[in-house]
Amino acid sequence: MRPGRGLCGLVAAAALVARVQCCGPAVHNEAAERARQWFYEGPGAAAGGRVAAIRDILDRHPESLQAGTVFPDWGYGCMSMDEEAEAAHWSPFMEHGVAHFLETYRRPFSARAEQLLAFLFGVASHQVADEQWHSLSGLREGLMRVLAASTFGGDYSRAHDVLDVGGDFALAHMDSLEHLLDKWTVPVDDVLAIYGRMGFRVSRWRMNMCITRQFYAMEAVKRFGRGLFPSYASRAPILIERLDDYYIGGLYAMATATSDCWHTLVDWFDAGDFSRRCLVDDNGRRPNTTTRSRHSPGGSLLQRMDLPAHWIRQVRDSVSATEDGGQLHLRAAEPGTGGLRQHTFSAQRAAPEHDAAAGCAELSTAFRKVRQLYSTSPHSGFGTAMAVGNFSGSGRPSVAISAPYFRPSPHSPDADGVAGAVFVVDNIDAQYAFSQQDILDADPLTLRPAADGDTPRFPLFGASLAVVDFNADGIDDLVVGSSGYGRHPTDRLLGRVDIYLGRRGVGLATTPDFSLTAKQLADATGIPWSYQRIGGFLFGEDVDGDGYADLVIGAPYHADVPHERHTGRVFGYLSGTARRAGGPMGAPSFTLVPPTGQPFEWFGFSAKAVRLGAHNVTTLLVGAPGHRAREEATGESHALAGRIYAFSMSDGAAVPTFSGLEFAARGEAAQLGSQIHVWTGTDNGPLVIFGSPSEHNSHMQLAGGGPPPAEPIPARGWQAGGVRVVDPAQWASGAADDADDIAGLLDTLCGAQSPGHFGRALAPAGGDLWIGEPLSDAESGRIYRWRPGQLQCFAAPGAMRGARFGHAISVAAGAGRAALLVGAPHDSQFSRLAGSVTIHV
Repeated sequence: MRPGRGLCGLVAAAALVARVQCCGPAVHNEAAERARQWFYEGPGAAAGGRVAAIRDILDRHPESLQAGTVFPDWGYGCMSMDEEAEAAHWSPFMEHGVAHFLETYRRPFSARAEQLLAFLFGVASHQVADEQWHSLSGLREGLMRVLAASTFGGDYSRAHDVLDVGGDFALAHMDSLEHLLDKWTVPVDDVLAIYGRMGFRVSRWRMNMCITRQFYAMEAVKRFGRGLFPSYASRAPILIERLDDYYIGGLYAMATATSDCWHTLVDWFDAGDFSRRCLVDDNGRRPNTTTRSRHSPGGSLLQRMDLPAHWIRQVRDSVSATEDGGQLHLRAAEPGTGGLRQHTFSAQRAAPEHDAAAGCAELSTAFRKVRQLYSTSPHSGFGTAMAVGNFSGSGRPSVAISAPYFRPSPHSPDADGVAGAVFVVDNIDAQYAFSQQDILDADPLTLRPAADGDTPRFPLFGASLAVVDFNADGIDDLVVGSSGYGRHPTDRLLGRVDIYLGRRGVGLATTPDFSLTAKQLADATGIPWSYQRIGGFLFGEDVDGDGYADLVIGAPYHADVPHERHTGRVFGYLSGTARRAGGPMGAPSFTLVPPTGQPFEWFGFSAKAVRLGAHNVTTLLVGAPGHRAREEATGESHALAGRIYAFSMSDGAAVPTFSGLEFAARGEAAQLGSQIHVWTGTDNGPLVIFGSPSEHNSHMQLAGGGPPPAEPIPARGWQAGGVRVVDPAQWASGAADDADDIAGLLDTLCGAQSPGHFGRALAPAGGDLWIGEPLSDAESGRIYRWRPGQLQCFAAPGAMRGARFGHAISVAAGAGRAALLVGAPHDSQFSRLAGSVTIHV
């Protein structure tokens, strides 16, 4: 092809007749973008200079990095180039690419050499992300397989459809996608040379046409993705709830794998040393697999969007494609000319994007002072979890706030190779009507993950927090979970729990007093071959009724044997004066097994103890939101209906036992048991609160009007969420087969937006119940205050668009007025997805 020749007219036809389902370009670029932000070493690191040099190249050539991140899918379903595309997904392509680079280019690198390097780093990101996303290389617990098994009855093709296409739309709903460029630079001559080294003869013009098709798809996602989001997200709560943080195939998991791989590639490019590998199943050869394991037949991404023809023409007409000097340059005109960027569909198709203030008050009307703590560490997730405790015996509460992906600045002396932090703030007062403060300036005690031989770069330190009194001395202790601790995120034994003892007049130390790894737990329970996943679900509950909060470890992804995946377990460690700092955790005091044992039930997702003093019995409620309900009369099953099991422990008993009492939901995707809380500040004794954040609200009204929507139309009220307030004094043994027919049900509260996820967070406080709705208002979030007979809405502050305000809620009650703390881990005011916590006093 002659330099400068336009490609638009040729590619248009190819884009519209392609017959394969494409993996989304936005998902791949999101993983790479997060990895790029984390790609640095601290001062004095051996590889620090080499990493910094490559990071500089990636920063200066994002148009090549982003093109490479999408490239491996270029030939799927396009002009019989499937095998060539598949070859780009495996290590031999990278090895030949690096060898070609080292043989062709010399330092100082030219701009063309740097663009090829950035492109190949993008290709490597795609490879490691796809391995997790599609559950390849023998990965049995990847996100796509879990979606198929838990939601679609094992139908992998349906999961493929929803996740591959819907993942991009979920990202468009989550974020503005401003980091995605409207231009790509593809090193065509170099790519053809790499294929030639591998024995392939690839047509230049076919490859250019197919790559341009990919660029069309990316532009369409940016312009229309938010409007198309409901058609896919309404079918699968997992697409919203766990796209970000699921441990194999979630965005953070793929980004951390990419970061690890890029550190490996530093050695590849530096000296051609291929001894360290990136992929799980990586022996230097392409596995014996087919493209069907990665892509299923179907329409192209543009076809599956079901867009009006004139919208497709506008995308096509806005793109220019030229080849010059052996490089393909793709450009899109500013989409604002057509008014298409993040087009909002009619309310019949998508839930309306309400004005954040509509029907909601400002929190300043309920609180006199507001103080916002924030992080400037990109993608740190500050505010993911919070826990309030009196760690020094002073009577004044402190708050622990987690940031599982926090990394200090590369110029900080604290910068090291391990991510994650928990910040403990003693002063949770507010001095002004409104103030903002970097968490590093708030004089926090900073806890960081312990570095040992099994600590990965991203152990997810702070994935969950809990407050217990482990040594029964009357002073609160902090428990920190690291759900990613292990040699590799796909290890069979994954996770760690650290306990930091509170000390009178001193507080917490910076090193844990007790630690428990998944391997130690497996050995202690006599099931070393099990699949252990701990650290993501921790609870401080007084299970034995002695007045001291015990440690309850939920393990919803646990399996004793591989074919019982994600049945779940609960492990309990009772507090006592015999617990001495530095001693072993040993075997758990009790282990709870799900009574039904369904795969993907996720037993242990939540746990809460309620004390019924009249009977001297403590009931431990355990949530299993993945439970599949079955109608006995019709045989019809409902995925993700959810169930809650009650285990009773009388005073003096050794372990809790299943009481036969259980609560079940019948509706599809209600996920009853996602949240359980106990409200003790009421006049009539303790009340129990059940949250089902993805429950359907059939009574919700949506605005009409606008043009006829395309199929499928989500049912109104999808994933609006619900909360039930229950009086446990009226419980009796036996099952409640309908969540709306629970003995003692006092009230049912329903979310008002799709997908608001009303009930995602719950925090009782005195006479108030605070409820989080983090996905309302285009994921800006809301919180609600419920008092019997009155539900009041409070919107996220205007600057917190997309922050997921209300993802976590805690209440700190001390000698003075109680403080309300609201976590927003997606707050991007100060750095993208860095997070914040707002304190209201």
